[in-house]
Amino acid sequence: MNIRELREKFASNELSLKAYYEDLFKKIEDTKDLNIFITFDKEDVINQIEKLEQKQDKGKLYGVPITLKDNVSYKGLRMTCGSKFLENFTPIFDATLVKKLLEEDAVILGKVNMDEFAMGSSSETSFFGPTKNPVDPTLVPGGSSSGSAASVAADLVNVSIGSDTGGSSRQPAQYCNVIGYMPSYGTISRSGVVSMANTLDQVGILGKNVSDIVDIVNVIGGNDKMDMTSTLKEKIEFQLDENFDLKGKKIGIIDLSPFEIDPVVEEDYKRGLEILEKMGAELITLNFKYLKYSTSIYSVITASEVSSNMSRFDGIRYGYLTDNYDNTRELYTNTRSEALGEEVQRRIALGTMFLASDSNQEVYIQAEKVRKLMAEEFESKFEEVDFIITPTATNLPWKLGERADDPLSMYDSGTFNVPVNLCGLCSISIPIRKGISGSLQFIGKRYDDEKMLNSAYSLERSIKNEL
Repeated sequence: MNIRELREKFASNELSLKAYYEDLFKKIEDTKDLNIFITFDKEDVINQIEKLEQKQDKGKLYGVPITLKDNVSYKGLRMTCGSKFLENFTPIFDATLVKKLLEEDAVILGKVNMDEFAMGSSSETSFFGPTKNPVDPTLVPGGSSSGSAASVAADLVNVSIGSDTGGSSRQPAQYCNVIGYMPSYGTISRSGVVSMANTLDQVGILGKNVSDIVDIVNVIGGNDKMDMTSTLKEKIEFQLDENFDLKGKKIGIIDLSPFEIDPVVEEDYKRGLEILEKMGAELITLNFKYLKYSTSIYSVITASEVSSNMSRFDGIRYGYLTDNYDNTRELYTNTRSEALGEEVQRRIALGTMFLASDSNQEVYIQAEKVRKLMAEEFESKFEEVDFIITPTATNLPWKLGERADDPLSMYDSGTFNVPVNLCGLCSISIPIRKGISGSLQFIGKRYDDEKMLNSAYSLERSIKNEL
């Protein structure tokens, strides 16, 4: 059942909160080997339920369980960002999105696993060990929102809150065969969400169906005075139209020949395009000049912003502090060397190099110039088409540990993900079939979320009819 149906069953007492959560606790125990949670506090969940049972006015999400990626602040519950550095850190305030969820009577089920500081695409950089893919536990679940995707795929929750800097919600959504949505830049406040790269970071929502995702973004979206980049709209009120269809819609598609694509992903992409044509969409092949540079641009810009953002983790104000130092320089160096993983250290080093004054920041400046050209190119394409459809990730999930000696391979899957973040667009990943498979990614122009979500909703129903 979807979250509206679940909420109604709780509100009408047709379904007991206590009975439902007792079953859910057993399910969490049964899926423990998947390593989905970093912090699960059963007593906290019980306390939330007991408070809800005393309420007369019941919110839109009354009793609905939701998991949070472990870079989202929830007061009193440990927040590690998947890192040894914050292994024992407990936040003292709620992220804005958490406040909004709690105001509508959602239940925060716990904090789920992620790549360290959201740097990774397999969950294997987590200090707490990798999450396993519920569809096939021998495979990676994707990342960095690995626990979010896995908690939905394992049927623990209908929806989970992740984050998305370059596909971190959509790629694990494909790998775990769920839906992943990244809204237009600024739609959801990032206040209380630990930043990786400020100009790219967005809150992502992972779920079982499009309607649940719409219900959640309508609760947590909107303006926030604590986030200067948030939308000026006070509330988000996206509506799904049951009569919306894709007949006559112009959809841009990508010629995959210049890119390295897994054959299964390519086959599923073509299968999805056939469904779109049956629905009456007009498919128009688009040629992009700058798309092939997306991963390179992303790598430079994210590393540069990571270098700046990570400077706050110095061991003095909070987090891990080394015992091995004789001076301030050694304190910084040893603290960060001991508490940060290889991938995080690598990106800090790269970003520091890109921003170095002795090179006049040439690489970073050039990346930003090409980013602007890419954004202009996407804008011009949206004058020709309503949406653009790509594969979500270029590959399928690999075996756990298979790429441990090849750290650069984690960037391989993001060719079609990262332009969305670089250009501030909106997108959603829709599974094309059950099991380990490819997914279709709808890309819409900025602030065209409602129409894009309706298109995805229409496609979702058509795919179910095909199965």
